[in-house]
Amino acid sequence: MAEKPKLLDACREALRIPADCTDFDAEIEDLIEAARAAMRAGGVADDVAADDSNSTVRLAVKVYCKANFGMDNPDADRLTQSFDDLLTMMGGSAEFGGAS
Repeated sequence: MAEKPKLLDACREALRIPADCTDFDAEIEDLIEAARAAMRAGGVADDVAADDSNSTVRLAVKVYCKANFGMDNPDADRLTQSFDDLLTMMGGSAEFGGAS
C-alpha cells in the first residue's frame, strides 16, 4: 500500500490548491488544528485526533478544511453538516475513544 501524503498536502489537494503553492499553508494548518480541537471537544480521544494515519480522522480534517477555507463558500453548510455527522459517529464509537 502506498504511503499516505502528509495531512497538509492532502488538505491542499482537497482544496484544489496546486502542490507547489504554499501561500495558504498557514491558514490550512490552523484549520487542521481547529478540526483536531473540534474532534477532541466532540469526544474523540487526543491520540486518535492526532493520528494522521487514521482514514476517518483524515477525512474529517479535510471536510473541516473544505467547509472553513476562504470566504463565500456555497458548500460550507453542507460540508459543516458532513463534519458534524462524522464527529457524532466518532464521538459515539469506542474505536475513536468515545462512548461504546
